[in-house]
Amino acid sequence: MNHPDYNDYNLAYINLVDDRDTDLIVNELNVQYKDSLSAQSVQTATHATFKQAVASLILPMSIMGLLFTGVRCIIVYSTSRINIRKESKIYGIYKSIGLTSTKIRLSITLGIVALSSIGAVIGIFVGVYLLPMILGSILLDYGIAELPLILNWGGIIAFACVTIIAAGLGSWASSRLVATTSPHILVIE
Repeated sequence: MNHPDYNDYNLAYINLVDDRDTDLIVNELNVQYKDSLSAQSVQTATHATFKQAVASLILPMSIMGLLFTGVRCIIVYSTSRINIRKESKIYGIYKSIGLTSTKIRLSITLGIVALSSIGAVIGIFVGVYLLPMILGSILLDYGIAELPLILNWGGIIAFACVTIIAAGLGSWASSRLVATTSPHILVIE
């Protein structure tokens, strides 16, 4: 089947009776018409197309992931800062009865890290199981019968850990107020 409507090149498909001869025929065509023809099997063309699509998606997806991680850190910082201001009397009382600033900050940070860990587990479940089902049903309307996803569990878990660490760092940075303020001032505020 020839498609002459392509501007830069003509494309033709050859259907073979026996698929086992594919590599042999592709090699023969490339040797015989090396200057005017480039032949490749459907598997090779499909593999090259998916490889190019993955390569062109990795950089934008990585930048988006870093952006979301930075935004998450800022949101956790702001929320923790507001909560620390609101609960400053309690932290002042803790400091006045002998609890160190580091232990108070660690407690605040561990609470945020625990909540972030629960959110990461739920996010992994949604991202790995629920989202592909939704995307598959949407893409089925466009004629894509199967969504070829490759799940790299090491990368998934590593990125979840990065987001948990970002939340912990945001919380730790916001709790600096507890360390720098005297118990008397915390109770008064």
